[in-house]
Amino acid sequence: MGKLQQPKSSRPSALLVVPLAVIALTLLALLVVGVVSTFDPFASNQVDRSAPAVLEKIRELEQFTAAEGQFVQTVDFERDAKYLPSILKGERVVASVQGNVSATVDFGGLDQDAVKVSDDRRTITLRLPAPELEAADIEESSTKILTRDRGVIDRAEDFFSSNPTDDLPLYRAAEKKVDAAAARSDLQQTARTNTERWLRTFLGAAGFDTVNISWAPAPG
Repeated sequence: MGKLQQPKSSRPSALLVVPLAVIALTLLALLVVGVVSTFDPFASNQVDRSAPAVLEKIRELEQFTAAEGQFVQTVDFERDAKYLPSILKGERVVASVQGNVSATVDFGGLDQDAVKVSDDRRTITLRLPAPELEAADIEESSTKILTRDRGVIDRAEDFFSSNPTDDLPLYRAAEKKVDAAAARSDLQQTARTNTERWLRTFLGAAGFDTVNISWAPAPG
């Protein structure tokens, strides 16, 4: 197999982090129209700002997508035969792969200690779980194969195969690289910021003057 030059850089490139406006504006439109009925379990003219009522409504948001990031990674994937030289059997692919990662906050698992409301119902304090990064979603249609080098036997087998280039292992390797790039980025911090701003808007419209938010440590 001919030699391939190592790409000059495989550093992650973050293309996009969705701002708060994308998440909040649609919900805010609904909020302005229906915040009173949303927070009032008895459909009266009074908003129920007790801790159990607020907790139940926040839980209904379940898995809250607080931010999304788009990352481009250069993946250098090599697959060799155990007892044959690479010139005869094996494959090396260098590709530019794009993947999306979401940062979510799990409101569905909040317990009663997560929400505290002051006696005058004007101040609310929340303790939230740390944002979690979802598994990378690789955009296969956006993948750019930069180089592909295959052994003589592999090229010969292409004539008899309905799927001569199975890139599934390449995408599996890409998922790991995009996951790692997202973990090194500020995506989780962006998710915290977006969540705090959204909750302050949401709870402020429900009548709370002060919204205090703290975060549990990230797992691990």
